[in-house]
Amino acid sequence: MVLSTSACGWLTGDDGIFRDRSNDYRKSKDLPPMQLPAGIRSDSIDDGYMIPAISDRAELSGEFVVPRPDSLGAEVDREAVRINRLGDEQWILVNGSPGQVWPRLRSFFNLGGVGLLRTDAVKGVLETAWIQPVNAELPKERYRLRIEQGVQRGSSEVYVLHMDIAAGPQWPSQSTSFERETALVTQLAQFLADSAIEGSVSMLAEQALDSSGRVSIEQQHGSEPYILLRLPFYRAWASLGLAIEKAGFKQSDLDIGEKVYYVRYIPNKADDEDEDEDGGWFSGWFSGWFSDDDSAAKKLGVLYHIRVKDRDEQAVEVRIEQPNGQPFAEGEANKLLKLIKRQLS
Repeated sequence: MVLSTSACGWLTGDDGIFRDRSNDYRKSKDLPPMQLPAGIRSDSIDDGYMIPAISDRAELSGEFVVPRPDSLGAEVDREAVRINRLGDEQWILVNGSPGQVWPRLRSFFNLGGVGLLRTDAVKGVLETAWIQPVNAELPKERYRLRIEQGVQRGSSEVYVLHMDIAAGPQWPSQSTSFERETALVTQLAQFLADSAIEGSVSMLAEQALDSSGRVSIEQQHGSEPYILLRLPFYRAWASLGLAIEKAGFKQSDLDIGEKVYYVRYIPNKADDEDEDEDGGWFSGWFSGWFSDDDSAAKKLGVLYHIRVKDRDEQAVEVRIEQPNGQPFAEGEANKLLKLIKRQLS
């Protein structure tokens, strides 16, 4: 113990090699001007800047602590990666196209020394070799990663499937151990967040996996527009509920049997500023709904029905309606749907 303590002092103590030099400047002294040999001009070594006078009345409280430098990853947006859960299903949502995320998935296993038996960039599938967990009492296991285009353009969803050797040779439809799946999902999400600044792209995955997103606003000739959400109903319903809230709609009620959200909307200043770029539609349209003395109506907002209709097992249509069944003025429904579409993920 004595040897260890003395060694640390020799390295980092006040007289050590790696001592703290942050307060050395306080002990500095004025030195006489440099004396040059005769015949040598000193113009080129004059002070480049005037040194201002320093007041001798300034007092410092305590010792100055040099701040730590910013982390190299300080500019990484941690919100760019998050774990979403719906029932027994979980996935990692990443800001980045599948072609951008694919190389990072491979790096995750390569850096961990985990062998890959299958890498299919066209289908977006990675499969590991059999791995022996650190806990030797656990059976050997392997993982399958699947990457898909996210709901929004320029986003990706990563799904993890776990199986142990006792499950047989075929991949199960659900993970053998949800706990082990969750552990890898957590580690992978952290890795993707830390590696968000990497710039490599897989062109094969970029071309093979649709990068247009799974949400779009569609409109048939002569009919009202709607949001086409390429998700199964229950996931679409949950995503829509969150998007409605984020978009500024106040949910009054819902009826999952009728597949309807009952909402009220009060435009805010941020919406006005956003839409003013497109011609100031919101401020002009909503100002026509309320008179100057109709403060109660302004607080309650405008009532709408947001209705979800199944298109097939993997897609739904989201429409916004007025309670009286009257059609919207030209462009009104489209503007409201855009608010919701921005928040879908």
